[in-house]
Amino acid sequence: MSFTKKKTLLSILLFIGAVFGLLRFTPFAGLKEFEQSHYSIPIYSAQNNLLAVLPLENGLRREFLSVDQLDGDLINVILGSEDRRFYFHRGFDLISLIRASLNYAGSGEISSGASTITMQLVRMINPGVKGIKSKLLELFNALRLETHYSKKEILQAYINHLPFGSNIEGLKSASFHFLGKEVSSLSPEELLILMMIPRRPSDYNPLENSEANREAVLRTLDRLDKDLNVETFDEIYRDINEYSPLWPSKAPHFIQMIRSRLNESQWRSGTSVYSSLDEDFQAGAQRYLKETLDVTAENRISNGAVLAIDNKSGRILAYIGSADFYSEELEGQNDGVRILRQPGSTLKPFLYGKAVESGFGISTPLPDIPLEFGNREIYIPENYNERFNGPVRLSVALGSSLNVTAVYLLERVGVQPFLEKLLSAGFTSLLGKEDLGVGLALGNGEVSLWELVQGFSIFSRKGNFLPLTYNWGDQKSLSNQVYPPQVSMTIRNILSNNKNRILGFGRINPLNVGFDALFKTGTSNQFNNIWALGSTEDITVGVWMGNFSGETIIGSPGSSYPARIVVSLLKDFHKVDNFSDEGDFQKREICSLSGKSAGPHCLYTLEEEIPIEEALETCDWHRESSTFLPPEYTRWINMYHQNYEIDFSSVNVEIIQPRDGSLFYLDPTLPDEAQAIAVRIHGRNEVSLFINDRIVHKATAPFIYFQDVERGVYRIKAEGNGESTESTILIK
Repeated sequence: MSFTKKKTLLSILLFIGAVFGLLRFTPFAGLKEFEQSHYSIPIYSAQNNLLAVLPLENGLRREFLSVDQLDGDLINVILGSEDRRFYFHRGFDLISLIRASLNYAGSGEISSGASTITMQLVRMINPGVKGIKSKLLELFNALRLETHYSKKEILQAYINHLPFGSNIEGLKSASFHFLGKEVSSLSPEELLILMMIPRRPSDYNPLENSEANREAVLRTLDRLDKDLNVETFDEIYRDINEYSPLWPSKAPHFIQMIRSRLNESQWRSGTSVYSSLDEDFQAGAQRYLKETLDVTAENRISNGAVLAIDNKSGRILAYIGSADFYSEELEGQNDGVRILRQPGSTLKPFLYGKAVESGFGISTPLPDIPLEFGNREIYIPENYNERFNGPVRLSVALGSSLNVTAVYLLERVGVQPFLEKLLSAGFTSLLGKEDLGVGLALGNGEVSLWELVQGFSIFSRKGNFLPLTYNWGDQKSLSNQVYPPQVSMTIRNILSNNKNRILGFGRINPLNVGFDALFKTGTSNQFNNIWALGSTEDITVGVWMGNFSGETIIGSPGSSYPARIVVSLLKDFHKVDNFSDEGDFQKREICSLSGKSAGPHCLYTLEEEIPIEEALETCDWHRESSTFLPPEYTRWINMYHQNYEIDFSSVNVEIIQPRDGSLFYLDPTLPDEAQAIAVRIHGRNEVSLFINDRIVHKATAPFIYFQDVERGVYRIKAEGNGESTESTILIK
């Protein structure tokens, strides 16, 4: 090859390279934003039925469709109706362009017939002004687009962004909106009807103007390689005239929750979400909630929420945020599953779990007696039955949901350790709430139904925490051990034994079912929030009832209403009747009063499932001459004229309250000068009380002294009868 020819060839290659560089690398307005397009996300139930298609922020529905999902006949319809030589040009069709130019010369109007699929996609990416100038720019950008994308990528982008009007883009969403079908089930005739709409969306909408659409279809038929049946079109149009487009909207609060958790990559891919929601469970929950609300009107209870999960996987089975999502009067779009409310007694299982973990036994007697806590006004917790029951075994105190014993336990295990336990059980809404004080035992901190159900399922999972998930495909791993297995099973056994509920709820109550299930109910102050939780080996259900408006409930309905819903759902949907692991327990005969191993003088005994490793002393409360209780029950004996005696013979000087190492927070709702700590001293004879090395009180023990406090360290010392004891606490 001569030097001249080589130079010419090089010049041609350089020119081609320059042109390619110009087309490929010069800025393309709108292309980057187009590549970041979001897609609507379809959400399916566990039964694989469509629950909803999430619209984009502007209400547009545009679902992603892979070109690989279209068979050859459908692709031929698209290309035949829009761009027959799609695979043979580089952005524009010269033959069509010449024909359109001749038409323009004759009529003075621009023909749309010259627009290739690539050129149409250019207009979707960067809509321009009409006219010759914009057409030339469109041609140039079509050439550029062909250097950016393959033919397959161009076709895929095209079918996903076709504008159909009615706030619909893309073939997949159009197929559902106009025909109620998935694209994969479309016939070539149905697809051709759809392909007419983007040409003139307002005129060719088959739902509103089927005749105009039909005329456009007939004008296009001769361009197709495949013969289509005109009679088939007539049948399709008859079906369209009877079709009413309606996007599904099932389980709206559940759908909203999913939407709030989707990330950018999910919106960009438009990948379907196959959720864990069980439609049968959801329908059952809706039915029972409605039936219950129909009979609670007299109590002015207008709303409720239900959450049910699978214990093994943490998957959500049912999710109802309100009685009626679309009711403005009921503020139905509030989500009762996620709203924070005072939980009443529903946190007690977690407190008792912490107490058992700290050394309290299942039969340890707890003092259900008048106890003072808190500030100058003196906080004296009371029980639901408005009486004090004296010594109550731990299992009965939890099963009957006694308030006094719960506050007593929290004062001993400490607010901060209990709060840390709740945080490890998923109650993140309590983060930073250390100032709640001992009222936390009775639910003065606000939590959600989501957190309660998630946390309560721990006791059916041997103490393991598992975060909830809405995705059927998620395989969550146990993230942390909240309680040792034996502790968890102890709480489970207590809450599943109807005998433990008799003191608080009577022998006949809705929680007495014929299979293994643990329950906990709760009510907040003024009964504004009533709760019930239930759990079997395989599922956990939680229900909240009340009013979003904060209206006070009339009467004292208790938790029987939500409890009925929980029981009904457990009966209908649980599959495992018995707990799979009974744990290391053995039946022991104990004294019903002291909770200790039954002695020869005990009046009433019973069998209790006691952890094997738990040692029991023989009862020394019942003696041949009488029954003796510890000195702390003196006030209770006098209050109810009980026929018991007090044994002071072995009582040492002891600071019963506050315990050494306790951490207290001042109540932010009260002035500092109005707050005090109750110091409870046990002993006999005269005892001197010292605070920070200064004597502040001297009296015959037992006694209570209220010490004014401010932030700082307090060293408490009690001396008497040749004995002394100390306790150091911190006030924040």
